[in-house]
Amino acid sequence: MKIAVLTLTRDRLEYSQHCFAELRTHAGCDYDHYVYDQASEDGTDRWLMNGVYAGLIIGRQNIGISRGMNSLLALTRRKGYDVIVKFDNDCELTEPNTLRDVCDLVMAGKAILSPRILGLNNPPVATGEFDIAGEPILDIPQIGGIFLAVQGEWYLDYRYPEDGPMWGLDDSHICRTFRAAGGRCGYVKRLTANHLDTTDGQHLRYPAYFERTLAEGKPSL
Repeated sequence: MKIAVLTLTRDRLEYSQHCFAELRTHAGCDYDHYVYDQASEDGTDRWLMNGVYAGLIIGRQNIGISRGMNSLLALTRRKGYDVIVKFDNDCELTEPNTLRDVCDLVMAGKAILSPRILGLNNPPVATGEFDIAGEPILDIPQIGGIFLAVQGEWYLDYRYPEDGPMWGLDDSHICRTFRAAGGRCGYVKRLTANHLDTTDGQHLRYPAYFERTLAEGKPSL
């Protein structure tokens, strides 16, 4: 199975260093990592340039989540990826073989999948349960973008909408579109991953980061 992992970075260097290391430790399979850094000011860009990635874009400005993701997706097209995973730089994997097991289930059933994400301020509520290959899946109408795995062929035609606020990506858009096409979205019940520090904790730890991104996301006057 051929897997691409896509990550947007912007400051919060410690998160990227930790979460990338945990991804390597707990993936359980080979994968190609594509990263787009959006004008980091804390040395994240220099740290990334010392790593090895299937694709690396060092941007000079913040172009937003949707445009950043579409730029990374453009690098993966026509490369035959079975599964493409959106993986945020504040997603901490803690269980062995998480990437492998989620991607196996994505290939076994028409579904967008994620491990259960702990540390969310407003965790989604399951509306039911289904199974893929005997594995219990919590039916989640909207999976957040912290970890989001889907069959690669889906992204051949899909683009993240670029008409909203730069840092206000509506993560429900891809799930709504996928469900409308007959797919399902869910959390793999037995697997968990952490959203580092929770959103409130991140605001306390990196206030300047959030102030900067908020200001950049406002329309020009």
